[in-house]
Amino acid sequence: MTNSANGKIHLWAFLQGIGFFPGGWRDEKAQPSRVFERSYYEDIARMVEAACFDAIVFGDQLQGRDAAGRTPERLAIPTLDPFTLLSVMGGVTERVGLVATVSTTYAEPGEVAAKFAALNYLSDGRAGWNIVTTAHPNSAWNFGEPELLEKALRYKRAAGFVDATEHVWKQAVGEAGGAFANEWFAFDAARGTPTAPQGRPAIVQAGQSEDGRDFAASCAEAVFCPAPTIEAGQEFRNDIRARAAAKGRDPDGLIIMPGLAFVLGDTEDEARAKHARMLDFADDGLCIEYLSESIGYDLTRHAPDGPIPIEDICASCEFPAGMIRAMLQPSVDAGKTLVEHCRDYATKPRGHNIFVGTPEQMAEMMATWVDAGACDGFTLQPGFMPAELEIFCEKVVPILQEKGVLRRAYQGPTLREHLGLSGAPW
Repeated sequence: MTNSANGKIHLWAFLQGIGFFPGGWRDEKAQPSRVFERSYYEDIARMVEAACFDAIVFGDQLQGRDAAGRTPERLAIPTLDPFTLLSVMGGVTERVGLVATVSTTYAEPGEVAAKFAALNYLSDGRAGWNIVTTAHPNSAWNFGEPELLEKALRYKRAAGFVDATEHVWKQAVGEAGGAFANEWFAFDAARGTPTAPQGRPAIVQAGQSEDGRDFAASCAEAVFCPAPTIEAGQEFRNDIRARAAAKGRDPDGLIIMPGLAFVLGDTEDEARAKHARMLDFADDGLCIEYLSESIGYDLTRHAPDGPIPIEDICASCEFPAGMIRAMLQPSVDAGKTLVEHCRDYATKPRGHNIFVGTPEQMAEMMATWVDAGACDGFTLQPGFMPAELEIFCEKVVPILQEKGVLRRAYQGPTLREHLGLSGAPW
């Protein structure tokens, strides 16, 4: 998987929005207005490449960011097209990988194959596809459909989608004929696409459900996941590797990249104070809007200091009621008010590990996780942008390089080489 020159810790920069914490954009060193400027993305791309990250990763949103029809007033939630952003960033870099998120539920294989083939070709083999199946129920409305496919069907479609997309790429190198058909897709002749040094793009998957894990074990080469503790990371990595082996795959051909949010300071006290400030920026109104957007229910209609209206929420929220009830019930049982639960939710958004400490401590923590088999690297999610990412690149990266666990220079031009993977498997 790795060699001594390439290092043993993989680094990705997850750059959706303007930072991990919902109130982080309010910090005086944050630059929220720049997320609509080309130079913002060019500057970040150069910085990440100078630090020898494997890749830049962008998510995508296919639904409106409202809560039951009410548009949030206090959340900073800018989302731009990932292909456009990565094309801009690829134009000012030569090595760092470019990973775009694309749903298999609301796209077609020929279209996706062509887009990634173009990005892969023009970047000289640096493209990666982060496969998702879309979880937000409202996404269906933007594609003329009344409701989202059931989860198991979404993953069956995803498997058929990947097979169809790979057929297009194989045809481009003479490894497949033109016609293709499976349970979900059929076409007589694949669309011609250019080829690149790494063959097809690297395949990434984001999902932690049973269906998601099984899908990842079948076709992914890297997995983005939450792992709030080292034990959770070990369980996930061991499980995915075992599933891959059971499917006849080499477990070493798949790397695990959990999300890692962070707040850094020159001392522990400074880091803790900064973290507290990040949490304070998310005032009660923002916290309520944040949870509202996350569950698809307008909580602003209820008294903040009143009980959690769990029955009202479950009766009309946009997500499956069972999932939302399971999330709310512990706080209901503990007698928490609505605003208390919203504050708790905003302190650890999306269930990822949050590191708060010094650069030296962060480097040690990262090496410990990898040595313990909890992951192969980290998908970094700075508390706010771009200052926190700059601190990581300036202060943590040199420590990791001095420890010999992070490369000092890229070992090749393609994303697959950065990930320690072989060429395309055909």
